[in-house]
Amino acid sequence: MIITSKNDAVKIGAYSFTEKQGLDKPAKPTKKELKAIEKAKKIAFNDSVEKSKIKVVVEEETPQDFTPTFEVSDYIKTQILNVAAENLGSPYRGGGSTPAGFDCSGFVNYTMSQFDIELPRSSAEMSHVGKRILKSEAKAGDLIFFNTSGGGVSHVGIVTENSEGIIKFIHSSTSSGVIYSSTSENYYARTFVGVNRILE
Repeated sequence: MIITSKNDAVKIGAYSFTEKQGLDKPAKPTKKELKAIEKAKKIAFNDSVEKSKIKVVVEEETPQDFTPTFEVSDYIKTQILNVAAENLGSPYRGGGSTPAGFDCSGFVNYTMSQFDIELPRSSAEMSHVGKRILKSEAKAGDLIFFNTSGGGVSHVGIVTENSEGIIKFIHSSTSSGVIYSSTSENYYARTFVGVNRILE
């Protein structure tokens, strides 16, 4: 007999095969597995939606080079000013960030860190935290910035009050250490850059 096809070979027993389970036809997932897959898909979808919402909020409310503000109570804002005042008279020290001696950003950084508010180390970097506000809107707890070097933001203080557009602030000055000053002084009126709100 001449075998001309696979079917002929099977009929006379010259060809046989064993079907291997699981190679060509993957096992169907159980109901439990299907539920787990659907749940994972929903979680992934919801996560992507939430991330997109957050991105939109940040882009709409905050300039691209600014970071969000810190949410604290009015009580904490008052305590921040109290801690700052406790260091009145501390000497100026370049690179200093303790009551033994502060530079301007070291003083602000130290004060805020007592309340777990982490800020960048330099005044220039701090000027990109929070949101820029009008001078007339400045209030206690805001950060006030100055260009004392002629090359951009180089000095920072903490606003303590704003009376009819005259801003009073506490800072570490190179000549006197930690003191109160105000924008009514010619030097600070001339070098004033802006005010950022970092506490909401």
